[in-house]
Amino acid sequence: MRARQDTNGGNRRVLLVEDTDEVRESLHRLLSMHFDVCSVRSAEDALEALATNGPFSVLISDHGLPGRNGANLLQEVQRRHEGTERIVLTGLADLDLAVDALHRGGAFRFLTRPCAADELRQAVEEAIEAGRERRAERQESDELHFAIDSFRDFTDRLEGRVLAQTRMLRRMHELAIALNGADGEEAIAVLAAEAVFDVLEGRGVLVQVWTPDRKLVEAARGPEMSSELYSQPLSSPDGPMGEIVVDRLGPDGAPLGATELDILASIASSTAVAAHNEIRRRERDQAQYATIFALARLSEQRDNETGKHLERVALYCRLVAQGLRDGGCCAERISDGWIDDLERSAPLHDIGKVGIPDSILMKPGRLTAEEWEIMKTHAQIGATTLKSVIAQNNSQGFLEMGHDIALCHHEKWDGSGYPKGLEGQEIPLAARILALADVYDALTTVRPYKDAWTHEAARRWIREGSGRHFDPLVVGAFLQGEKQMNAIRARLADSVDEVAALTGDRRAHRA
Repeated sequence: MRARQDTNGGNRRVLLVEDTDEVRESLHRLLSMHFDVCSVRSAEDALEALATNGPFSVLISDHGLPGRNGANLLQEVQRRHEGTERIVLTGLADLDLAVDALHRGGAFRFLTRPCAADELRQAVEEAIEAGRERRAERQESDELHFAIDSFRDFTDRLEGRVLAQTRMLRRMHELAIALNGADGEEAIAVLAAEAVFDVLEGRGVLVQVWTPDRKLVEAARGPEMSSELYSQPLSSPDGPMGEIVVDRLGPDGAPLGATELDILASIASSTAVAAHNEIRRRERDQAQYATIFALARLSEQRDNETGKHLERVALYCRLVAQGLRDGGCCAERISDGWIDDLERSAPLHDIGKVGIPDSILMKPGRLTAEEWEIMKTHAQIGATTLKSVIAQNNSQGFLEMGHDIALCHHEKWDGSGYPKGLEGQEIPLAARILALADVYDALTTVRPYKDAWTHEAARRWIREGSGRHFDPLVVGAFLQGEKQMNAIRARLADSVDEVAALTGDRRAHRA
């Protein structure tokens, strides 16, 4: 016989245990009007029925049974079939018996005979409902534990990604510091070769640096190189300075990927700058900046920002800061050195996106609420990453400002931003300037989700955001220098190829 189903799809099967034939048959007829009933005459028969013909929603048992009594039966059912609710129905009105059945045997209800049909039916219905609620709670608990385990697994993987990116950033920062103090082309070549070998995990590498008299200085690391080679030139303002040559195939046979090529390009950029500085002995911190700027560009490229976004934003920040100083705002703070640090730290604002999984950063369409919360963590990830670099190397200056910008560039003047909901002058000045510059560039350039706005449209939007999104004084400096802003926008406009490459990938906005 097919089991009756309750309104939530659970079964309505009842197992009746009664050793008196007349009573058992009478109860069977009564209960069968509303439930699927199986009746047996002993505890042993009940346990066998549960094992071979279960599950049952409710067990109704007399206390005085042949062999094992009802309380013992309830205990065994509680231990082996916890999903079955238990009711005692007996002709003995004994309080001690009731306590024994209800507490030691885990009975749901204790009834005495004679028992009204409606009372018995109501007790069974309530037992079925209680069982369904317990199953629902158990399922909810299981789902909660599954969600917790899933989130813990995701957190572990995200932490692993952040740690790996932090290690890479720290290694490349160490390279930049070392290159900045390197004495001669040979030392530069050795440092570059060691860095490439470290970050590309064991590939053979050869670094060649040309001296001013065009002599070749070489440094090699790793296993003997194969015939499958990739060459990354060392380019400087004075022309080619040498090249970095690596195996296309790694120790495991894997070819160079896009990320590895970007890393190699970053190291090559730093090495070329160091070689150029060795010749000119100028701007000794350029190697450090080029490395971190290249990593910032890598984070922008993963999010399909436009080609000259970082350069434009840095120049916009410089122009707004100069406007603030010229207008008499924060003149004691905004020195030439402060403006130089702002221009150099501006490209670091979204560096935390290196810690956001590709599945979220590159997801087509809109993010879910949970994914958006993860996306917003890029501000804290960027700040934490830069803080670790600062602590490791006792760095100050533009990296300190870069930390403030990375953490706070999505804060808003009215306190509605993230990650901390800072308000007004609680937001670092550099982050307030960067917020406007970043929005202006986003509005006036092509994005996968929109066409470029005109300068006039962007100016109106920013002016309307004064006092809400933006610091009113920063907006004032922007309006004062808007012609120069527009000129920078036009001069550094993205090429047709860059726009085509961007708009070919219609991903949702991640600003």
